[in-house]
Amino acid sequence: MTTALARYSTLKLMDHFRVPRDLTLKVNDLVVLRTKRGTELGQIKLAPGEHKITGDQIIAGEVLRKPSLEDSTKFRQQRGEDFRAVKRSFRELAGKHNLRMRYQNTERLLSGDKLIVYFTAEDRLDFREFVKEFSDAVGQRVELRQVGARDAARVTGDVGVCGQELCCVSYIIDFVPVSMKMAKTQRISLDPAKISGQCGRLKCCLKYEDDLYNSLKLNVPLDGQPIKCEGKDCHACNVKILEQKVTVDFGDGRREERDAKDIEFEPNWSDKDIRRYRRERRARMLEERAARDAARSARQKAVTERRHGQDVVHPSRREDDKPTIEPEIDASSGDSAAYPRVEESEGATAETSSPVPPDTGVIKRPVIDSGPKPDVAVSDVDEAEPADDHGTDDPPVEP
Repeated sequence: MTTALARYSTLKLMDHFRVPRDLTLKVNDLVVLRTKRGTELGQIKLAPGEHKITGDQIIAGEVLRKPSLEDSTKFRQQRGEDFRAVKRSFRELAGKHNLRMRYQNTERLLSGDKLIVYFTAEDRLDFREFVKEFSDAVGQRVELRQVGARDAARVTGDVGVCGQELCCVSYIIDFVPVSMKMAKTQRISLDPAKISGQCGRLKCCLKYEDDLYNSLKLNVPLDGQPIKCEGKDCHACNVKILEQKVTVDFGDGRREERDAKDIEFEPNWSDKDIRRYRRERRARMLEERAARDAARSARQKAVTERRHGQDVVHPSRREDDKPTIEPEIDASSGDSAAYPRVEESEGATAETSSPVPPDTGVIKRPVIDSGPKPDVAVSDVDEAEPADDHGTDDPPVEP
């Protein structure tokens, strides 16, 4: 059976359609399709052939013919139709029935007998009464279709942060699940504002590079995994998957960046094993730190005890080592008796045992004590003869 892949509808749906044998088609040709919704206009995205259809793909309908001039004119008129009245009626009736629904877009089929209105809602709603009144207000048959956040972005259409048209609008056929683990593997910021797309969900482009990262990740260890480098036991602290570089921590404060081919590691480690290894390594580091702190405390205690022992005075030396209290000395008195003499102790010198009088700035001459002086009158002294220089007892010679 000859089939072709065609894109149709405002949701940019892509499905396989049966193609008549006598109809020649090529990529980007416009065709008229018969779908389960009615007659629509689509575009060929994969040339007709014997395509293998997997289990999740279905035959959505068949290709009727190539569009005529009348079909093309009608399609352009429908694309330019103003649906503001439909949008207004939708909002009024949603408020009347107290339904939390948000209008997204309206599409008219090529046959022109039915409107398809797309809306978003947080929960599934019962809008049977709503659609009856809405059809009466619009004046024709209406089909309501609830879509998700990704389909809503595809319906409205926009430009992404990369400057290109949204991937869901341009070429994505089916949405694939995107997880936060993909962002962690690619070392992308986990800020929701940076990794979320126009629809508010994780960007679809995270899935594109996930397979490449998963294949390259097999050649490098995980962050924190124990490795061997230069024959030494180390561990990886920073891994660059795309560059195939690993920062090796040698444990002695030295860190170097090496190629992944220069190190040895076990490739079967998981995140659970990394967490277990980190817990064991942290416990070992805490034990070593506690041992160092205990040794430091013991050294400080020994030093304190040694200093305390040096400060203790022996009982036999307490009386001798008492400081001597010097009396107050009158600096105006020149009497040497005012300075008390301190008895010298055994083994002490005179210089250390005799106190030194304070310096008063006055030069004092020593007093020589030659014994008791006789009572001699002043006149007798003046009339006395001078003593003989030779010290003889001969009487003086009369002149």
